[in-house]
Amino acid sequence: MAFGRQRPTPAPPVEPMPWEGIGWFVLSDVEQPAASRRDAVTGLRAIRVPSVDGPVRCFAPAVLVGRADPGIRAYELHAARDPSVPVCAFAPVTGGKGGEHYRVTDGAGQEIGTVHRTVAAKRTIQHAWWLRQPGHPDIVARYHWAKGSAKEVTVRGKEAVARQAEKLADSVLGSMPFGGGDESGGSNYDIRKPVTWRAGAEEVALTADHTGPWANAYVLKAGWLDLRPAFALAVLRDA
Repeated sequence: MAFGRQRPTPAPPVEPMPWEGIGWFVLSDVEQPAASRRDAVTGLRAIRVPSVDGPVRCFAPAVLVGRADPGIRAYELHAARDPSVPVCAFAPVTGGKGGEHYRVTDGAGQEIGTVHRTVAAKRTIQHAWWLRQPGHPDIVARYHWAKGSAKEVTVRGKEAVARQAEKLADSVLGSMPFGGGDESGGSNYDIRKPVTWRAGAEEVALTADHTGPWANAYVLKAGWLDLRPAFALAVLRDA
């Protein structure tokens, strides 16, 4: 006869799935979400996609993320179904001007795209991280107010900065013991707004507006988009 609290039966491992053709993904080590991070079932850090096994919602690994060089932002990605199969690799390009540049290569070492991070001083109308894929316009995420004439953009930009400053002040006050925030002391401004990347007028990809293990889910919209630079962008934004 057993006494005391029974240990829960370990959850079976989530089966990997192919990465080709996936429509959206998250970058996470969570395989089965739970009410708290402590109770969640975790695995390797990976590009994951939603999978349902009966009533249980899982995040199946599709691409494993590994650090190629601890000293720099260089990564190697491998297929979760067969870790011996390379998916892509990316590393910083030295000698470039105007921010950070990362060259994305396939398993054979051929360049398939680049990921860029614009310097802070030049992030006036678009988000920091963006992509280049040969044969297509730059894939960038412009701020929602960055439309119209230069004068209109300037006015809306100043208004956006003022709003952000006001939110920052509220967030700082909300994290203090005497008011605002949640019970853990955090602020109410932890939810990131969706970001949409476009090539010209075409919507290419976006981040879904979710929290918890669904946070920063990348939704892929353009059929011509090579998924591997998109994986690289997600890893670099999270690094």
